[in-house]
Amino acid sequence: MARKASPRNRQRKHALRRARAASSDRLSGRAPSLPRAQPRRDLTFFGVLLLLLVIYNSNFRTIQQGDTVPARLLPFSLLLDHSLYLDHWISPGPGRPPYYTANSHGHVMSWYPIMTPVVVTPLYVLPGWWLSRQSPPLYPYSPVFLLIVDTMEKLSASLIAAMSGAVLFLAFRKIASRNVSFVVALIYGLASNTWAISSQALWRHGLAELSFAFLLWALFRVPDLPSAPFWAGLALAVATANRPEEGILIVPFLLYFARRQWKNGLLFLTPLVALGSLVFAYNVYFFAKLLGPYAAEILGAGVGAHFTFLARLGVGLPGSLVSPSRGLLVYTPWAAFTFWGAARLWKEKSPGWSRPLIVALAAIWVVQVGATNWWAGWGFGPRYSTDLEPFLAWFLVPVWGSIRARPVLRVAFAATVAIALWVQVVGAFYYPAGNWDGSPVSVDLEPQRCWDWSDSQLRRSWRAGPAAPSLLIQWERLLQPRSGVPHP
Repeated sequence: MARKASPRNRQRKHALRRARAASSDRLSGRAPSLPRAQPRRDLTFFGVLLLLLVIYNSNFRTIQQGDTVPARLLPFSLLLDHSLYLDHWISPGPGRPPYYTANSHGHVMSWYPIMTPVVVTPLYVLPGWWLSRQSPPLYPYSPVFLLIVDTMEKLSASLIAAMSGAVLFLAFRKIASRNVSFVVALIYGLASNTWAISSQALWRHGLAELSFAFLLWALFRVPDLPSAPFWAGLALAVATANRPEEGILIVPFLLYFARRQWKNGLLFLTPLVALGSLVFAYNVYFFAKLLGPYAAEILGAGVGAHFTFLARLGVGLPGSLVSPSRGLLVYTPWAAFTFWGAARLWKEKSPGWSRPLIVALAAIWVVQVGATNWWAGWGFGPRYSTDLEPFLAWFLVPVWGSIRARPVLRVAFAATVAIALWVQVVGAFYYPAGNWDGSPVSVDLEPQRCWDWSDSQLRRSWRAGPAAPSLLIQWERLLQPRSGVPHP
């Protein structure tokens, strides 16, 4: 004879069912089963923005690599030279030109897509105006100019990263409570490579994250906001212009919106066609390549040699997940819970675009590790996966109630977040101390070093101690009162 459940167990099961039903309703765009607060201006958005901005700048330094050089200089070229050419700003030097530059009509240009530097150029208006009034000119190689460049890069990158966290909070407010949205946004902003990568230099990952946060904001408002397809298209247009491989996401959402109503499909396509036309025109005029030099090389690596692609994929998939110096689950261990959340979304088919999105994200991941160097060159941790952090944060929301309801899961999740937070502290305040990327041999020459547990990037950076706050030191020297003329 079956034993009857106690009243206490029945109440607990009913509570879990109600919480799951409410989460499912909100994710699918239906009216939620739980009561909602009255709409009002959400000042928490500005609190998240300011909090992240302050924390991101608390190390008083930039963490740069050669990849970000064109992005940090192009805004000055646009404002002072009114040109996309970087001849006056990047000295080619003897031998081969820097890998981050491309030749166009006899001029030096960025090898990477220029969406990120174009977007941040308005932030450079004031320092650009000040530089234009200096006589003799300070740019391009004076110490004062280089300090301004470093400072503007850090401020611009940290603002983009902080904005992505704040926008993600607003997106989650449509499907979760204020407290859950706030906590998940902070986990995204402080316990992922959003901190150590996106906020520290003008990597293209920062704008990709902001675009995807805005995409989620638009998608969660599809039933209520008629212009949501347009904003979703704009978000994907910017993301694709910034990192072409992320155009994979366009296909599932085009089918989703066009199938619902042809007007929605048209709204979705409008910003994609407009911005895409400008990008194609730029690529053809300057490089005689429709996709530009960066995307053309990625496609050449991925399509031109199938065996190489499959070999890279076989090594890169496990390496990008669990290797001690590049593994997502090592640097962001709470991501293990996101697989559970994605599986629940897949099972419930709610919202309707969740399954195609998950497939598209998997395809982007495959391209990143199979068509490029899976270890992502010199950088902190699994840099390529930084783009997808907004979606990983979203995958936590469907299982948040289940995690809270079980003490073991609650403790395990808190532990993974704490570890990820420590990792980001190492990245923001210690790395690249110890020079793991380049010593004893460059990781680009021996990527198998990523699997060395005895000499991992985290371990060496931590043991080397905190890096100097270079920006603070340089500004103190610049502003230090000059001594007068010595007396005889």
